[in-house]
Amino acid sequence: MTPKELRNKWNLTNYQLACCIGKTEQTVKQYMAQPGSKSHRNPPLSIKILCTELDRKWQQQGMPNIPFLAA
Repeated sequence: MTPKELRNKWNLTNYQLACCIGKTEQTVKQYMAQPGSKSHRNPPLSIKILCTELDRKWQQQGMPNIPFLAA
């Protein structure tokens, strides 16, 4: 599962997704950019695996468990 699929499925903000996968909000925005655009970045396999595991865990819980970081 890609970060974009996870974000859309669970109705997450970019900030929430960034907290869950341990990346910056800017990196998440690059994952969401249109393929072929200058700012687009493909998520590595490790992030896709993490997103799949988070989805599986949240499916069992019935809701996302999101760790928030203090700014």
